[in-house]
Amino acid sequence: MDTSKRKETASKTLTPRRGRPPREMAGEVEDRIVNAALKVFIARGYEGASIDEIAEVARAGKPSIYARFTGKETLFREVVLRWSQKTTENIPSCGDGDIEKRFQAIALMILQNAVSEEKIGLMRSVIAEATRHPELATTIHYAMREHGTATMMKLVSDIAESDAIRCLPAFAPGNLVETTRRFIDIVLLPIMVSSLFHADLTPVREQLENHACKAASFFLKGCGYRPQLDTHRAPEHC
Repeated sequence: MDTSKRKETASKTLTPRRGRPPREMAGEVEDRIVNAALKVFIARGYEGASIDEIAEVARAGKPSIYARFTGKETLFREVVLRWSQKTTENIPSCGDGDIEKRFQAIALMILQNAVSEEKIGLMRSVIAEATRHPELATTIHYAMREHGTATMMKLVSDIAESDAIRCLPAFAPGNLVETTRRFIDIVLLPIMVSSLFHADLTPVREQLENHACKAASFFLKGCGYRPQLDTHRAPEHC
């Protein structure tokens, strides 16, 4: 093969192929874009983030981004919702035994999933857009709330079948959605508000176990649960 043909062959080998990626790579490209957008949105906020920077971090062209997301707003919504779903994947059951202990375990799980640098960073970005982009912020809020309620309701439903609480009105099948929402609010809201105002989350994380125990016990008392009627005792440290 002469020199000119060897150069031509090398050029074809090294030059990236243009156009739509193979089907098996399409998901990988989208994941790369979403992961890059997560980093940029946390670092810059929604308003400060740009598709140009996201494309650079993702090592993807802007046409690749716009082929999958109609714009920055759609991409931001997808990033927040995916991250919310990811943090509640593969939630383990809380086993059998003491009702209070099982609710305390769920409460701690909720808090540990919520209090992370990425989650709090995204929440700050969403809140910052509540005035400039109210529809975007509201849509994300309600979607996250519905997803969180549906995920935790599976665990609450399992415990609601226990003899110690199945007779309580709060745990009747028709009330479980609202009961689960109230449980999440009691457990999560105080810690979430505190997290949003702390640059360093270490002091907040140090409170999680104690708050989970107290919030779960308070919730159960409000529902009419009485530990002395159960066959197990609540943990002494709570």
